[in-house]
Amino acid sequence: MTQSTLDTSVAVHEPAKSQSVWHSKTWSALEGYLYLTPTLLGLLLFVFIPIITSFQLSLNRIAPFGSQMRFVGLENYRSLLTSADYWDSVRVTLLFVFGTVPTGIFLAVLLAILLSYPLGRLAWFYRALIFVPVIISSAVAGVLFRWLYHPVVGYLNYWMVQVGIFDNMQQTPNWLASKDWALLAVIIATTWRQLGFNVIVALAGVQNIDETFYDAAKVDGAGIVQRIRHITLPLLSPTLFFLAIINVIYSFQAFGEIHILTEGGPGRATTTLVYNIFYTAFVGTPQRGQASAQAYILAIMVIAMSFINYASASRRVHYQ
Repeated sequence: MTQSTLDTSVAVHEPAKSQSVWHSKTWSALEGYLYLTPTLLGLLLFVFIPIITSFQLSLNRIAPFGSQMRFVGLENYRSLLTSADYWDSVRVTLLFVFGTVPTGIFLAVLLAILLSYPLGRLAWFYRALIFVPVIISSAVAGVLFRWLYHPVVGYLNYWMVQVGIFDNMQQTPNWLASKDWALLAVIIATTWRQLGFNVIVALAGVQNIDETFYDAAKVDGAGIVQRIRHITLPLLSPTLFFLAIINVIYSFQAFGEIHILTEGGPGRATTTLVYNIFYTAFVGTPQRGQASAQAYILAIMVIAMSFINYASASRRVHYQ
């Protein structure tokens, strides 16, 4: 076979080979998108389309119980920002967030440190017991705490009398009917239900700390408090940072416990932003346009709080 024949043969086979490779890569890409199709369809139907539709609704005034819409631009946003009730719900939401997040993280770290020590054969039982509230729905948790908070037969008031905080049951607070106690009652219930998740995450962070740090500290004569302060907490900062972000988002979106326990009352004492959205959209005279505007403002607030949390705490995070 001559050199010219070989060159012609190579020239014929190279395009065919490159075309085959191109078809193979194309099919691999299409196959990947084919596997992603169910997820992409779910995101499209339940995330992206609702986001776009909600923004469209927020720019319109919708007739109650009807389908007629009238474009009003930013009027829904303006009316919210000038509403005293709306700013009151913002205040309640911030109190709720600052009541649940620091308390939940503090208790989670404390329990995680205790669970990190040898607890014998029942260690798995204690961890499972703490995690149980996470798998309980907010409705069940709400019903449970309604019984605990009952002014007459509730166990909470009963034990407060038994330990001497109050002299008799008549002096105990009516948790869910009092404007002074209702928000605290909801904060306690929400913190309890979220505690299991926080403990598991914090425990994973504590157990990930290298034991050599503690051994070196013991050689230097550091006590348990000093080891926790100078080793555990600094090296646990990435976990604490993660928990702070997640808990802020969760607290801003809390709904189930509030709806079951107080329905936003008494008065507006426990009406958070999320519950206000629900009430505006579905209770009384529905105003879906204004409710959609509230949802967008809430989304902006959550993003802003997460960014502030990230900007302020990320510099103090220490990685091993």
